[in-house]
Amino acid sequence: MAYKVIRPKTHEEWLEQRSYGIGSSEAGTIMGVNKFDTPYKLWRRKTGIDGPVPGNEAMELGHHMEDAVATMFASKAGVEILESSKGDWLAVDTKHPHRRVSPDRIFYYPGEDHTKKNHHILECKTTSVAVDPDDIPAYWYCQIQYQMGVMGVKSGALGWITSSPRLHFDCVEVEFNEPFFKALIEAIDNFWNVNIQQGIAPEDQNSDDTLLRCPKAEDGEIAEADQAVLEDYNGLKQIAASIKALEETKEVLEDNLKKAMGSAETLVTASGTVLAQWKNTKESQRFNPKAFQAANPTEYAKYIETIPGGRRFTVK
Repeated sequence: MAYKVIRPKTHEEWLEQRSYGIGSSEAGTIMGVNKFDTPYKLWRRKTGIDGPVPGNEAMELGHHMEDAVATMFASKAGVEILESSKGDWLAVDTKHPHRRVSPDRIFYYPGEDHTKKNHHILECKTTSVAVDPDDIPAYWYCQIQYQMGVMGVKSGALGWITSSPRLHFDCVEVEFNEPFFKALIEAIDNFWNVNIQQGIAPEDQNSDDTLLRCPKAEDGEIAEADQAVLEDYNGLKQIAASIKALEETKEVLEDNLKKAMGSAETLVTASGTVLAQWKNTKESQRFNPKAFQAANPTEYAKYIETIPGGRRFTVK
């Protein structure tokens, strides 16, 4: 694929350039494998219904940790990082300009000429969870495959620093998967050309999407359950009954332990193993709004505010 490189002068210009299409960090969301986002939420942001995701400390730390990940990868894999690949830049497909990616780094293996045909992509990650190199997160995989496909790169790597269960660096090489990229690009193109350009919202992926789309129930409106929904309903009823029975059993067993303890603070076995504790709690103070309202109704009324109603779900 042919692409052009855009190097914005500022980070703000880079963010603006990203908004003109689909970035690689959004590929996993469109494929429905990003547990932190959904196609519908992304669509709302892309169409201006909602603002961009606000930055946070984790995102800022991840950005600053890119150099550390790249340095560790270069040392471990024995590769050379292309210095000009640092910073904010984009590779934009010349025929399909909504396909735009921003790899974290470009690298070369030892002995390779420093030419475009020998480019390899490095995606840098920082995470608080343990990641198995043989089972990388699906949205990471979507991200680097999209980058490789747009730039015509045949291989790359993912490198990450994790704090779980200890501070640790790991990496994995990734080969370009052309059949997967074709499916990926079909979903991305459809999202851009149909959902974004035509303003057609994607289907809800979960009830959070539904609540965003329908924050209020229409009075008197009725939805008829089809066979699949009926099966979900019956399954939910069975699970609810099982949970209730377990909670009742748990309450009886806890009650038996408390009776056995009497005034004791700790319950132990004959060998001294602690089984349970029933300790005294400290006294506390709290504000009594009902008493304040009765004694100072005028003053109380000054601080009353209306809280918008939501939707409450109940199963009959």
